[in-house]
Amino acid sequence: MNNTQDINAPIRILLLGSNTEVGASLLSFSAGKNEFEWLCPEESMLLDVTRRAELEAMQFDVVIDALSLRHALQSDYAKFQSTLRYLSEQGRASLIMLSSARVFSGNKDVPYSEIDVPDSSDPYALALIEAEKIVLSHPENIVLRTGWLFSGKGDDFVCRTLGLIQDGVNLAYKDDLIGSPTPVSDLVRVILSVVKQGHYGAKNKGVYHYCCAEEISWVGLVEAIVATSSQFDPKAQVEVEAISDAFPEVQDMVVMKRQSLSCRKIFNHFGIKQRPWRSKLRNLVKELYQAGSNS
Repeated sequence: MNNTQDINAPIRILLLGSNTEVGASLLSFSAGKNEFEWLCPEESMLLDVTRRAELEAMQFDVVIDALSLRHALQSDYAKFQSTLRYLSEQGRASLIMLSSARVFSGNKDVPYSEIDVPDSSDPYALALIEAEKIVLSHPENIVLRTGWLFSGKGDDFVCRTLGLIQDGVNLAYKDDLIGSPTPVSDLVRVILSVVKQGHYGAKNKGVYHYCCAEEISWVGLVEAIVATSSQFDPKAQVEVEAISDAFPEVQDMVVMKRQSLSCRKIFNHFGIKQRPWRSKLRNLVKELYQAGSNS
C-alpha cells in the first residue's frame, strides 16, 4: 500500500461496488482530486471466477469493498466472498471491507468495541461475519464497521420517510433499536483518511469502528426527520407512533437492542473524530425539499 517509487503519484484504488451509495459517494467526494485514481470493475466481474485474470491485470495500491453492505443478502454473495478471498490471499494490496454494527446481537448495554465478538444470528449479519473472517485472515487488511447509514439518494430511509411525510402518512415503527445514524458522506471522509494514512506508512490493521456521535432510538430518528421536515414545510405534520405504545400491557417487555459502536480506537490510531449527524440530516432534508420545489 505504501508507494515508495513516486510520492506524488495518485493512490490507485480498486473499488468494489462503485455503483452502491457508498461507492458513488467515494467517487463524487474525490472528484477532481489528483491524489486518487479509481479502478471500478463491473459487478459481474466480481462474481465471475473465470474473470480473475482481468483483476490480476489491474495495478492498485489498496482495495475498498463497498459492495458487501448492500450485497450480503443476495443469493450470489458467496461468489463475491470468493473474490474477497482471492484478493486477500494474493496479498498485493491491503483490503478495506465496510461492514455493519448489525453483526452484533444488540444485547449489550453499552456501545460495542472492536474486541467484542460478532454474535448476531440474523442472515444478513451471518453473511457479513463470514466475509469479515475472510478479510481478516490476511494481517494487512482492515474491517471498518459503521452504523445506520443515510445518504438521501435512491431507496434511502430518509428519502422514504420524507415521501411518507409529504403524503401525510402517520408513521409507526417498533421502537426496539438504539443506534448511531451516520451520513454516507461522513463515512467516505473516514475511509479516505484511513486509505491515505495507510498509503503513507501507517501500520494500523484489523477491526475499526466508526459512526457519528449521539445514539438515538429508531423512533427518535424518525421524529428527528419529521421535526427537521417541519422547518421547511409547515404542512409536514404527521404523527410518529412507537408500535409498542399501542399495547401498554406489554410495553415493559420491549427490550432495546443496541446497534451502536465505540469509536475510541479509530481516534487513537488514526486521529479520526466522530462528527454529529443532526446537522448533516438538516442539510440533507433542506436539499431534498429544495430539489423537490425546483422540479
